[in-house]
Amino acid sequence: MTQTNPETIASGAARLKAEISGHLACVTISYPERHNIIDLEGWLAFPDLMARLVDNQDVRLVVLRGDGGKAFVAGADIAQFAEKFSGSVSSEYDAATVNAFDAVTQCPVPTLAAIEGYCIGGGLGLALACDLRLAREDASFAIPAARLGLAYPTRATERLRDTVGRARAKDILFTARRFDAHEALTIGLVNYVAPIMDFDAELSRRIASICANAPLTLRAAKAVLERTPDTDQAEIYRQIAACFASADYEEGRLAFMEKRTPEFRGK
Repeated sequence: MTQTNPETIASGAARLKAEISGHLACVTISYPERHNIIDLEGWLAFPDLMARLVDNQDVRLVVLRGDGGKAFVAGADIAQFAEKFSGSVSSEYDAATVNAFDAVTQCPVPTLAAIEGYCIGGGLGLALACDLRLAREDASFAIPAARLGLAYPTRATERLRDTVGRARAKDILFTARRFDAHEALTIGLVNYVAPIMDFDAELSRRIASICANAPLTLRAAKAVLERTPDTDQAEIYRQIAACFASADYEEGRLAFMEKRTPEFRGK
């Protein structure tokens, strides 16, 4: 799903690149010489960046990926830990990562992590914040918090537990071991694994399959799946009702009867 002239979106951080191309928004973490680690500036930029991406009503999917092909995100910037994880400012750094994860989780459209190479620590937290995860077969995963003497963020730990189950989450956190993409698929941490040579083609297929669907339905489905006791239930019902009242619903029914591909417009 691409268009001739992608729109570049200011990210607010030097090593975050973002653009919108057709129905796709893509965020690239770009620090390949250090395996795309994310510094404090990057974590702080995520909430506003995600909000600006979905301000564009044409966007139906947000993809997060790392630059260079050797890493998705290899974690936070350890070099900043001595400064940022000492004294009262440690809570500020932790809050920045949590807010970044939450901004991805709360994105109203589907999100997909395209994982190549290392997906470690905060990088795995970022991937877990996404709705879907596609891993290249040589990807590797770990949460080494126990080897650094720090606590993994609470909500990221809960997302890990909710994704792979309590027992497997304990194994990942207690051993701090590294594991491969095939194990990640087996335990449900990722949705798909693609061969190295076919990764970009598989990513394109996944993007196309999502972006071809009715955007109001995508938003309503995500709202239902992500609702919590604090969610505005009336807003969810409004989104569901909007699907049935939309021109896209009529288009979907007609396309089904006419045995053709529907053309949804988000209206």
